[in-house]
Order: sequence, then structure tokens, then C-alpha cells
Amino acid sequence: REGDIIEREEILKKIFIGNILSISKGLKYTVEDEIRVKLNVKEKRVNFKDNKMICFTGECLTNFKIPDYIGIGKSVSRGFGTIKATKKLP
Repeated sequence: REGDIIEREEILKKIFIGNILSISKGLKYTVEDEIRVKLNVKEKRVNFKDNKMICFTGECLTNFKIPDYIGIGKSVSRGFGTIKATKKLP
């Protein structure tokens, strides 16, 4: 929440990359290349069971293939963090 927009985006990228690495570890897949991410997201405030939360909606581009409908981040069992490909890159 603190820092300028560039700092917050860098922190969010690091969190996203960390989540990808966690998924890989859970699937016993070794990531050999550096994971790179470009984000285009908007912050959204939501109430979940009377708790205020911040979530993000938008798009991301990464050099790591993420399966459709996999959950990334916190509260995935509640439907947050669902990923779906919108474009196929060559």
C-alpha cells in the first residue's frame, strides 16, 4: 500500500513470480530460466465475510506457461486468483 506506483508494481511482480515458483515446486517442476512478468492490473477493494481485502483484476504476460483456471495467490479455494489465457502467443 505504501510507496509510489512503480514500487508497488515491482513488489506485485515479485509476489506473482513467487507464486509461480510455489506452483512449480508443488508440481515438482524445476524452473531453469528467469521468470519475467509484465502486469496490467487494477487494484480493487472487496469485502469478504466482513473483512476488507485488496484484489487485482487485469492481464499479465509471462514467459512461463500457466494452465487455465489454476489458482494463484491467497484465497484460491474461495475463487480468488483464477488465471485464464485470453491470447495464445507464438
